[in-house]
Amino acid sequence: MATTLVMETVMPNALSNNDRQANLMMNIQETPEKLQATPTPLAAVKSPFPLLRASSLEDWLHPESAQFNGLLMERKAWWNDCQGAVDQVSRDLGEDEKLIVSVKRGPEGFGDFQDVAEKILQKVNLPQDVKDAVHGDICQLATTVGELCPWGDSLLVKLELIGEKSCRRWHRDYYCARAIVSYNSAGTLYTADDNVNFWELEHKGGNERIIRDKSEIRSAGVGDMLFIKGVKFPEPVKGLVHRSPETQYHDNGLAVNRLVLKVDVPVPAAWESDCDCCP
Repeated sequence: MATTLVMETVMPNALSNNDRQANLMMNIQETPEKLQATPTPLAAVKSPFPLLRASSLEDWLHPESAQFNGLLMERKAWWNDCQGAVDQVSRDLGEDEKLIVSVKRGPEGFGDFQDVAEKILQKVNLPQDVKDAVHGDICQLATTVGELCPWGDSLLVKLELIGEKSCRRWHRDYYCARAIVSYNSAGTLYTADDNVNFWELEHKGGNERIIRDKSEIRSAGVGDMLFIKGVKFPEPVKGLVHRSPETQYHDNGLAVNRLVLKVDVPVPAAWESDCDCCP
């Protein structure tokens, strides 16, 4: 049985906008090749259907984002292939291990996520370039998600090892939102609402009945940053239909493990809700 590390952090003081921008610019100057995104204009062109494609995380904060079920920032993975290291971590810690830090919004916001990243990464033995990637992504992605969801009172930052126990059925998340990055193997699959039979989706239909046209399924790439709006997201356009990629296997029959970063936005305590999160 895999164990779950759960830590809680309250951020009492947020960096000023000027300080945060200065830190971001410093990181960009130091490692420009690490943060380079696919140069896609922000024009409201669905990519291909339900996602707003952005050239930077700051673009996620533009008003156009309200028109889409999710947001995507494509980028090339600058770290080396880490499949062997990820499989070794899975053997050391156990398949489907989760390292979780719960961060509460303080009077001045969520603050700096440096400590959160360090708490998570000290628990895993990964190549330094992969650690650097995860560390930077936690700080930037969590900060952006906090700004994108100003009504949220907490964030759950998770680093997960996903093997055979993945959510392979098409679904919508029954909470507010999730940002996700896959560091190896494959990324999240998604499709547009008009490619979904929602009666089958909501009545336990199989994948072959839920999707109308398999050729219209799209996938986030390794390294891409994907923001998935759940059904509790407070905007008219929400509830991205998605699923985990098919589990792959090594020649010896063992599952190929994926290293995945998630930044979840739970339903705020002030909202009345009796929903269960999708597993």
